[in-house]
Amino acid sequence: MNKKCLGVLAVLLCLFTIPASAATVSFMMVETGLRDEAEATRYGSLWEGSLMEAFFNAGHIVTNSPIARMEVRPEPLGSELEADLDEALFGGAQYFVLGFLEYVNQPGIPVPSMITIEIYNTGSRELIYKQEFAAGAGRTLSEEDRIAQEAGRIMVLHIENR
Repeated sequence: MNKKCLGVLAVLLCLFTIPASAATVSFMMVETGLRDEAEATRYGSLWEGSLMEAFFNAGHIVTNSPIARMEVRPEPLGSELEADLDEALFGGAQYFVLGFLEYVNQPGIPVPSMITIEIYNTGSRELIYKQEFAAGAGRTLSEEDRIAQEAGRIMVLHIENR
C-alpha cells in the first residue's frame, strides 16, 4: 500500500512540474459598411465563434467583447477600439485579435465581402500579424464556418511561433 501511495505521489509530482503555457486571447469583431438600421447578420457571430474555437482547440484561453458595428473602419489604436484593447490587457489577455468584417450593401441585403484579422500584443500594443480573408465566400453557413475555422488555424500559428 505504501508503494502505491509513493507511485501516485511521483506521478502527480511529474505532472505538476511540466510547464503548461496557454496564452489568453481576447477577441473583438467589428462589422463595417452596415447602415444602423440594417438587421443583424449571422456572419459576425459565425466568424467570431469559429476563430475563437480554433484558438481554444489550439490550447489557448479565449474571451470576447460584444460585436461592434461601425460605419467606417477606424484605426485600432487611437480610436474607441483602444478602450477594448485596454480592457483586454486589464483582464489578463496577452493577445488581442481584432476582426474587421466588411459588408457591401446589395439591394435589400448586406453581404460580407472581406474580413481583416489583426493580432496585437496587448502589453506592447504591437501589431503581430495581419491578414485578409474572403468572407461570404461559402455557399452555406456550414461552408462559411469551415472557411472561418481554417482562417483561425492560420492565425493561431502566429501566436504559437512567438
